[in-house]
Amino acid sequence: MSRFGKITALFSFFLFLAGLPISLQAEESADSSASSFSGSLRLSGEVEHFEKSNSLLNPSNILMRPDTRAEAFLIGNALYKGIGGVVEAELRLSYEYFSGTSKTYFEDQSFDTQVNQLYYQTKSGPVSLLLGRKKVRWGVGYSYSPTDLISQLKNPEDPDDRLNKIKGTDLVQLSYNNENSQLDLVYLPKVNWSFDETFISYNKYAMRWYNFIDPVDLSFVGSVDEEGEWAAGINTSVSIGKALELHAEYLYQSSNNKRYPDLYSNASDLTIPFFFTKNGGIHDVVIGGQYTFENNLNLTLEYLYRSSGYSNNTFNAYVNHLDYLNADYQTSINPLPALAGLQESAINFDLPLHNHYLFGRLYHPDVIDGVSVEMYSLVSIADGSGLFVFMPKYEKNDVYEVYLRVKKFWGKNDTEFGLVPEDLSGIIGVSLFLGN
Repeated sequence: MSRFGKITALFSFFLFLAGLPISLQAEESADSSASSFSGSLRLSGEVEHFEKSNSLLNPSNILMRPDTRAEAFLIGNALYKGIGGVVEAELRLSYEYFSGTSKTYFEDQSFDTQVNQLYYQTKSGPVSLLLGRKKVRWGVGYSYSPTDLISQLKNPEDPDDRLNKIKGTDLVQLSYNNENSQLDLVYLPKVNWSFDETFISYNKYAMRWYNFIDPVDLSFVGSVDEEGEWAAGINTSVSIGKALELHAEYLYQSSNNKRYPDLYSNASDLTIPFFFTKNGGIHDVVIGGQYTFENNLNLTLEYLYRSSGYSNNTFNAYVNHLDYLNADYQTSINPLPALAGLQESAINFDLPLHNHYLFGRLYHPDVIDGVSVEMYSLVSIADGSGLFVFMPKYEKNDVYEVYLRVKKFWGKNDTEFGLVPEDLSGIIGVSLFLGN
């Protein structure tokens, strides 16, 4: 199919999805008085253009990063009250198209159906039982929450998951709720829904003890899996007046999954693997707060610490290895070993790479009638590189919204964010909201 045909298919898919919420809303309104069902639909479409950077990870665009991305997706939320409890669901349907240039022009497309949430919850006095897939929020941080042991819902690059791509976790949760406290006990099996292998292949358990000690929220969390790996932490938040909120999180994990370059090998070594794991536990810390001014301007500031990050020596070894791989890839008669090394280095490029970061966000919900503006930034204290996002949005009576989103990475090509293959991206998008 031609490039024009792909765009036409995307537009047709968008129109098809647009018809679904209209018919569903009509059916629902006809019998809304007798129904215990409520639901909402969000239909979104956006086009994104990328400007690639001069990244050491991606010479000649070997990673095949796209120049253009177009996506249409439908988010359906449903809530049913009955059968002794509540059933809640969130479904995501999407079509995505990519195109770009590496050594030659390339394009790709994908259709995806994802069940983000589908669970049943029932209560009897202070005891409640939850069964199914759910996004569980235990942490208190805005940009990152290490104590979200069930579902990791926060990412400094996109703290609000604006595309609803995060999927909940399959679980069984038993909770006991007292007046100012709650105890959650959670079983987290790894479920194979394709039924082509063992249905439950892995077991994990978690707990949270939440307490409200006016005006402080305090939670203790922990988890352990069948292999004996465990995590434990604490989070707290406090509201001071109506404008100021402060929060903090700490988590210790007994294992570390990050991979590190081999400091004992020469940077010119083409041996694979060049990256290895380390033994020992890791610490994560988030300290921050937010303040809302009288004009409704909201300021959020956070400090993030991750002990698993690269030291300066480790990061320099990583960059030196990339320098050599680039030179060998460009000049060698046989570039395949260097290409394999670059691909391995890209696989292990897992942001954030360093230890210390600052996150800041400004948000105003109503700069002028119907227009909100959000901007936020994440900066690596180690080398001053970072990212910046600017997003104005116009919303009309909770019916539709139109938005722009610009994301910029900065830093020299031997800094953390300077290694990101994209330099700048711009998005224009629209969303329609229907339902109740």
